[in-house]
Amino acid sequence: MRNGLRRLLVVSVLVFVASALTLVVGYALIPRSSKPSHAASAAAPRPTPISDVEVCGLITSDEVQRLLNFASATGPGTPQPDFAGGACAWGTGLGESFELTVVPYQRGPNFRPCARIVGTEIHVAGWVGCSRLEFGPGNVLTAFKGSYSVSIEPEVNVIGYPYELAEESTISHVFRLLSASSTGGEGFT
Repeated sequence: MRNGLRRLLVVSVLVFVASALTLVVGYALIPRSSKPSHAASAAAPRPTPISDVEVCGLITSDEVQRLLNFASATGPGTPQPDFAGGACAWGTGLGESFELTVVPYQRGPNFRPCARIVGTEIHVAGWVGCSRLEFGPGNVLTAFKGSYSVSIEPEVNVIGYPYELAEESTISHVFRLLSASSTGGEGFT
């Protein structure tokens, strides 16, 4: 009877060890797709921060003039402090001005550009935005594409289709420059 108990004990221990080894080896071979590793999350592309001075160089003098109701700017643009990215302002010296802001943006799973902004959702040239264009202060066009958010906020009395076209073409131009810069292209001009 003792030999039978010993055999049962030895077989039980061997089965236990074999089961434990199977679990350990199986666990090591199963890919962990539920949580990204630190290496995978570090390798995820992050938007390149852009400075205020770089933002001032993103748009042409013709674009500036159209965004100032076809008036000339007093200078090449004034860098504006922005904690999240870069910003630059242009003005006529007669009260008309606008600010261009470029900040990194991480799109969430439920992307709704106008969720926290009062405005109309628009889709232009591969980017999506939220436009709030009205007479008087409070105008803004905020656009999203890839890793960036670009906003134009005029401090002028603007309304109408020509001004909307000027904002949309300027933002499209800015996104082309940002895309070229992030792919190692020509960079900022």
